[in-house]
Amino acid sequence: AAERIRTTDLGSRSDHVAAELANVETTLTEADDAALAALVDRITDLDRPVMVLSSDASAGVAQQFVIQLHQLRPHVSMVSGSDVEVRRELAVADDSATLVVIDLRRYEQWVLDAHQLAVERGLWSAGVTDSMLSPIASAADVTFVVGAASTGPFDSYVGVLALLDLVAIDVAAQLKDSATERLAAIEASWTARPSLTTGR
Repeated sequence: AAERIRTTDLGSRSDHVAAELANVETTLTEADDAALAALVDRITDLDRPVMVLSSDASAGVAQQFVIQLHQLRPHVSMVSGSDVEVRRELAVADDSATLVVIDLRRYEQWVLDAHQLAVERGLWSAGVTDSMLSPIASAADVTFVVGAASTGPFDSYVGVLALLDLVAIDVAAQLKDSATERLAAIEASWTARPSLTTGR
């Protein structure tokens, strides 16, 4: 970002629209069908916990993914915090757990270290990153390469969000019966309070 803001033509709204549309299209059309099926099959196996490991830059998108998945199935968690906390969580993670790792270059070293620890433990992982040459891709069982082009100083995470939304939709489709009951219970709890409002 420090380099881009000095050297990049920050562009117009139309340039931004074109870049983001291309990010979404590239990410979704190039997502490997077999890799997507493998990830969704693991997430829909309710005997397998799901853990999401994300860099600081992608943490907001990752947290949204965790929230969505948790409304569809139990045992979904974010791996974050200090080195002590992250290592503790991975050290005692269920051997059958599915780990989703999200980061774009320049990669955060703690994410790479945590991913390596998970690999050493034999955990299955899916990488969401910007290149098949990424160290995340080289360590993951399946990898999704996302478009992250931007007309500004920061990488775009719109492609990441679109990909994770696709995963959540496919998970919901496969878990429709149990997920419907789970969502109904959540909605009933919100309605009873009421926790949400239309603002009227």
